[in-house]
Formats: sequence, C-alpha cells, structure tokens
Amino acid sequence: MKIAILSCNQFSVAGGAERLIFDMSRALRADVIAPSFGDEVIKNYQGNDSAGLVSLDKKLPNEPLRQISGMRLFSKIDLDYDFFICTDDMSLRYLRHAVPHFYYVLTPRRAMYDMYYPFLEESGALKRLGYFGALNAFKFFDRRFVRNHVQNIACISHTVRTRICKIYGRNAAVIYPPVHVEQYANRPSEGFWLSVGRVDKWKRIPLQVEAFRKMPDKKLFIAGHIYPRLREVANNAPSNVVFLGTCDETRLLDLYSRCEGFITTAIDEDFGITPVEAMASGKPVVATKEGGYLETVVDGFTGILTSPTIDAICTAVKKVSEDPSIYTRACLERSQCFDFQLFRRTLKEYLLSCAQE
Repeated sequence: MKIAILSCNQFSVAGGAERLIFDMSRALRADVIAPSFGDEVIKNYQGNDSAGLVSLDKKLPNEPLRQISGMRLFSKIDLDYDFFICTDDMSLRYLRHAVPHFYYVLTPRRAMYDMYYPFLEESGALKRLGYFGALNAFKFFDRRFVRNHVQNIACISHTVRTRICKIYGRNAAVIYPPVHVEQYANRPSEGFWLSVGRVDKWKRIPLQVEAFRKMPDKKLFIAGHIYPRLREVANNAPSNVVFLGTCDETRLLDLYSRCEGFITTAIDEDFGITPVEAMASGKPVVATKEGGYLETVVDGFTGILTSPTIDAICTAVKKVSEDPSIYTRACLERSQCFDFQLFRRTLKEYLLSCAQE
C-alpha cells in the first residue's frame, strides 16, 4: 500500500510536530508531502529508514495568507497513492478528492478555537477587527469541511480529543506520539534543570525564568529556538538561567541524560513530547497541571504537577531536588508506554481499520 502523509508544516524549525511526522513516515514507510523542507530539520530528524520526502516546491507566505495559500495548494494537486493521512487543516483540503484517509489532528487551530480570545486580546485594535471576521469565517468553513469530507479522525491526546468533540461533535481515536526510548540514557545528575522547546508566547518561558530568579542556587538550561518576541526575556535572564538556542538531537540526548530534573510550563499543552523524553532518561518532571501533561506525568511518581505560578514552581523544583533519584525507576517505566514500537503497531492497526471500511 502506497501511503502519503500530507502536511503544510514549514519544516523550518525542529520541534515535536516535525519529529512526529517523520516518525509516522518511519512507522508506515510512507512519503511525507509538504510545500518544502528545511535542510536543518531533515538533517536533525530524518532516519535512514524513512520513506521519501516529496517537496511541492512552494514557499507559502506568512499568516494570514499562508493558510489560504496552503488550502489552495492541497485542494488542486493530484497524487497517486492508496491512502492519505492529513496532519493539519490546510493539507486536509486534499480530501476534496474521495480517497481512503484519516485526519491525524495535532490540535484544531488554537487561534480559532480554545485560544481565540487570548489571540484577539494581544492584537491591536485594527488587527482585532480584521481577525474577528476572518477567524469566524474560517471556523465556519473548517467545521463544514470536516463534516462533509472527513471520515476518520485520530489525534495525539485525550486533551485534543476533547477539543475535537467540542468543536466538531466527532469522536477521535487517540494515538500518542512516540519516543525512541532506546536512544535515551540515565547518567548522574550534574545539578542543572532543563527546559526544551520553542521559546514562544505559549510556553510560559518567562514564568520559568522568574522562578529560577528566586532560586539563584539552582541552574536552568533552556534549549530551543528563541522567537523574536521572547528575545528580551533571554537578554534579561539572571546568570543562573542559560538560553542555549536550537540544539541538535545528539546534544539534547546528552542534556537530558545529565540534568537533575526537567521543567515544562506550556499553556494547556496539546500533548508535550519533551516530558516523555525526560522520563525516558530517568529524569523527574515538574509540569503545570493542565493539558497533555496530565496524561504523561504521574504526579508524585514521575515528578510533580503544579500550578502555573512562580511560588508553586519553586516549591516543586525544591521538592524534587531533595532526591531526584527516587523518581528514576517510575520515569523509565512510564516512558515505555510511549515507545516507538507501540506507536508503530497502534498506527498500523488504525490505518488498516480505516482502509477496510
């Protein structure tokens, strides 16, 4: 069976979504079809056992025109495959063709749905008026398209499944993203805490910085691409908080293995692969008590789930730091629930069930 994974991802910044799409390619021997691919992302994530990467050789404009262009691109192309997996609301427009498929939802577009009001609030008055009309129009057409053209829906977490139920009135199968647990190692702690992910507005990085400002005896390394709006936060961070910028896979594996603990604070995270990676290294996690973290971190056993406040995070970090080793065994066992081999098997079974309908 020839399988195509359709994505409008820019593949310009290394992150969890990019890795998940490549892991799907590995699991199914499927081609990934996208407007374009960045060389660094491919170098970072593409394994020798991946299937092909098919570039449409299109450079999409920035938002808001990017979404319109992406939808138009995928609605017009013609592809010769037996089965299609769409991973976003732009590539989804390929399903105007009546083809065997499922929609693997990373999350419904958050600016249109659960983060609609925060998104409008941070926009200027003129932009807010424009976005108000545009987003509501997109919501109407998005829901209508899913209702008329999408037969099968899967998603990355129960958090996203709940959003799908509220937005589309549809059920969805949950297939958790994977980690390659055999790649991770547990080494003695070198006394630093680690945070990994894109440094953007949704990750609450300033919250982490301010928490560690109150704990000058503890060090925090933050690894990930720094978005321009957060550059000032990095420039004004205390000396015990170090921004490492983008790190390749080899360096991340090393950082995970040597850290004392891991911290993550994203707003209602869709799933959050980084705490699972930390647990695969036997390292405890301090995470905010919301979103996908509720599905991965076992409070009191593989780390601590806490409120998104400076004092609560300080308390949790200090508690874990008393003896991080007591969490190691539970972390390693928990990470096995998200191993790539389990993901491969679950994904194949779901695809075959859709193909037989």
